[in-house]
Amino acid sequence: MDTDDNAQDPRIAKDARDWVVRLASGTATEADLAAFRAWRAASPDHDRAFARERAFWRQLQAMAPEAPPRTASRPRAVGRRAILVGGAALAAGVAGVALAPRLALLWRADHRTGIGEQARVALPDGSAVLLNTDSAIALGFRPGLRLVTLLQGEALFEARRDAAAPFRVAALGGNSETEGAVFAVRAVEEEATVTVAEGRAGVFGPAAAAAPMPPAGTVALAAGQQARYREGSAPGRAVPVDLGAALAWRAGRIVFDRKPFAEAVAELGRYVPERVVLADGGRAAEPVGGVFSIREAHAALAALAETQGLPLRRVPGVLIVIG
Repeated sequence: MDTDDNAQDPRIAKDARDWVVRLASGTATEADLAAFRAWRAASPDHDRAFARERAFWRQLQAMAPEAPPRTASRPRAVGRRAILVGGAALAAGVAGVALAPRLALLWRADHRTGIGEQARVALPDGSAVLLNTDSAIALGFRPGLRLVTLLQGEALFEARRDAAAPFRVAALGGNSETEGAVFAVRAVEEEATVTVAEGRAGVFGPAAAAAPMPPAGTVALAAGQQARYREGSAPGRAVPVDLGAALAWRAGRIVFDRKPFAEAVAELGRYVPERVVLADGGRAAEPVGGVFSIREAHAALAALAETQGLPLRRVPGVLIVIG
């Protein structure tokens, strides 16, 4: 869901945004520039809409990482800085930051999901895993150990019972292990969360993925309990958790119960392809609540922004700015 300043005719705002992106790309020709001038001169509404979108992109430039320098340009390309400063740098910066880690992830992953996708995967031992949005796993099954590495994201494991070969999930330098249980592991923003839905599991670390489980320092989790650890740190104590809310994503929902606004925005941001920026931090700690569909994450972000009286601006596929 987009919020446009030009509410009288959203088509004009969209056309203006398309012109901004095209002219900022660095590949616009003289013919493109002539067509743009004709469009802009056709109506004062066009001129005003373009000015608004250009100002918006300039604001985004200040938030975006610096793009790598350009080494070449097309001979007939119009100098984009004469029209819009920084738009191409924004697009290149956002894309460049995301590209390298994703290529490395594709190389290592045996199974993965895209943003907004979920997938159920059968494992070699008859166990199963449900991958949430933008998640990836690598398999390392061997005699005596059923090892899965959660490279990123969130997954629910239905581990078939086998006392002779423990089922272990490694994530962020820590490990979760069970003979057989239903449990979820989440590795987001350098923090891992382990939630047991059925059965029992132990959490320990930091330790190598194939290391034997030490008897000391292991946090035991029963059904309805959760433990967290930061990358490189030992797990915290077991705490009770509302499984309906913590694992609502299994049914395609996200549940917030007095969640700080900034954290709720970040969580919904995992389900959209755009980078989400909270430009107004004044309401970051405001508690919010509600049940949202992960399949309608854009609409959910717009609804959250509206609860705080904040505008939402979206450049599809690139960036969402709230505030």
